[in-house]
Amino acid sequence: MAIDAPTSVLELREVLGSAARSGQTVRVAATGHSFSDIVCTDSRMLRLEALDRIVEVDREAMTATVEAGIRLFTLNDELGRRGMALSNLGDIDQQTLAGALSTGTHGTAVRYGPIASAVIGLELVTASGEVISCSADEEPEIFACARVGLGALGIITKVTLQCEPAFRMHTIEEPFGFDEALAAWPATIAEHDHVDSYWFPHSDVITVKRSNRTDRPIRVKSRYKQWRDDVLIGNYAFGALAAYGRRRPSQVPSVSRKVASGMGRVEKVDVSYRVFCTPRLIRFVEMEYALPRAEMATTLRRIRELIETERLQVDFPVEIRALPADDIPLSMAHGRETAFLAVHVSTGTPYERYFRGVEEIMDEVAGRPHWGKMHYQTAEKLAPRYGEWDRFQRVRATLDPHGRFRNAYTDRVLGPIG
Repeated sequence: MAIDAPTSVLELREVLGSAARSGQTVRVAATGHSFSDIVCTDSRMLRLEALDRIVEVDREAMTATVEAGIRLFTLNDELGRRGMALSNLGDIDQQTLAGALSTGTHGTAVRYGPIASAVIGLELVTASGEVISCSADEEPEIFACARVGLGALGIITKVTLQCEPAFRMHTIEEPFGFDEALAAWPATIAEHDHVDSYWFPHSDVITVKRSNRTDRPIRVKSRYKQWRDDVLIGNYAFGALAAYGRRRPSQVPSVSRKVASGMGRVEKVDVSYRVFCTPRLIRFVEMEYALPRAEMATTLRRIRELIETERLQVDFPVEIRALPADDIPLSMAHGRETAFLAVHVSTGTPYERYFRGVEEIMDEVAGRPHWGKMHYQTAEKLAPRYGEWDRFQRVRATLDPHGRFRNAYTDRVLGPIG
């Protein structure tokens, strides 16, 4: 396997030309955050971290054009210094922008879509080495599909983002009973800008984090208290408990209940991206599914029943989020109001019985797997779940007729070219 790290679009095109002459396939690796094997290859791998510049900012239009290898935490800082921000983010900021877009990375809101919905322009290098600029007005079919493209259409090198003026958020996180939280969830997500919830398996506790735009002054803990709560307790202490559970699986339920019972009320006001994104230092394995929003509560109850019936030892919470419908063909929220349920276990904990059981439940509600997280789906099963699956496949066949950007993962989830 060859690994290349081009520092310019010209070098990137030269690498693609070399790969074509050698009959090699090409995949782009970013930060390695994805749990799926979406970037794996035994042929040629590209790394684009050198393409990480802010290219142009238009404060009047609130747009920013950036190179696609920029890391999200760097992008957030750079936008913040210019009085700008993205409207929605996921809870991890370590990915590159291109990686986040290509896998459909999302946050949580019913009025603000995934990160890809902020894209208003893309520069893409195709398998033939052609550089294509696209937007809703220029090459609209390519633009529609490439915003969430799984790296199967070409290599994203530049992105133009629609931003908004930098904003602060007031956030309150507190625990509720399982039935109480689920009964209130439709109203909760409708009444607040962003809602992120976690159910602690083996317990009756769901924590609900409600965040809203505000003009209030910043109000955060001291630097020490932030480190203590977010890093020491939220990561190292939780990680120690997870390690204890791996050594003594029978103790996992009692440990989970103890952790859940210790959850209290947390309130703060901070700049948006510091509310959206939190440090994640514990290693874990994750599967996440998008499903029709109306099916969320019933589906979570079925996951709870699965855990109890199979006597599974689950040492990580189940995350609950929501998004509005969007128009991106392979976005998990395409064409329907969506809920997301993400299941996790700490690294080293057996997960296959749990994840396969969850996936069987998701199959019954036309669940769509997160492209960057673990799942066992195939193109045959996924195609009927996306209303514009064939549209994406037509663009793929046009841009990459010889399968230059294919790998085992795309063969499995998208099918072979042609």
